[in-house]
Amino acid sequence: MGFPYGADEDAAYMTAWLELHNLKGIKKIVELSNKIDNQFDGKINLPDIKSKKSINLYHTSLLMKGPGLFDYLYEETRINQYLEVKLENCIDPIFIIPLAKRLSDKIDCISINGCWIENDKKIGSNISNNKILIGELKKNINIFNEDVFLQFSIQKKKYFNKNYFEINKIYHEINELTEQKNLEKSLSPSPSDWSFISKYAQRTFVPASDESRKKGAGGGDDND
Repeated sequence: MGFPYGADEDAAYMTAWLELHNLKGIKKIVELSNKIDNQFDGKINLPDIKSKKSINLYHTSLLMKGPGLFDYLYEETRINQYLEVKLENCIDPIFIIPLAKRLSDKIDCISINGCWIENDKKIGSNISNNKILIGELKKNINIFNEDVFLQFSIQKKKYFNKNYFEINKIYHEINELTEQKNLEKSLSPSPSDWSFISKYAQRTFVPASDESRKKGAGGGDDND
């Protein structure tokens, strides 16, 4: 799909993490294919976002902008202990969850809340080092389509308004105990989605030949 080295691994991690936890990462890639196929734009212009309460993603996928953006948010949270930010024109907010989970693995005692609209419902996510909750928000938060509210806190709990992002109806709870169960259920994406993705994978396959096999590359569908 034209992602450069490093960025392709970030995108693969985000997709695989969603798929592992039954959050349809493969399906999301299929839905986004016309926006991300050979259209990579992962550049983050730091002067445009530094110290801003609102960051415009201009309808660029978080598969592209997300890793760089969260690297910045990581530094800001580590320094300031508390951070609130709104993402505007975010077309794939579901990728917030694996990005936030990876951030929580970097910083001890961090809590990350997020909310966005999905299928006309206000969805919230609460993420900490050992637990993730995803579901419908309890309070009627004023939020628009393609906006995402994010809230980060390290230790300074008094600044962290948990009630604002309180989840009323839990769709998913993810913790260490659920991961193995999720793995057993997650390795069966939709055949039509998998077939679609496989066509992209074929771009990376080398031809089946004596030379390719001598170099250990296999060939055809025998590629790593």
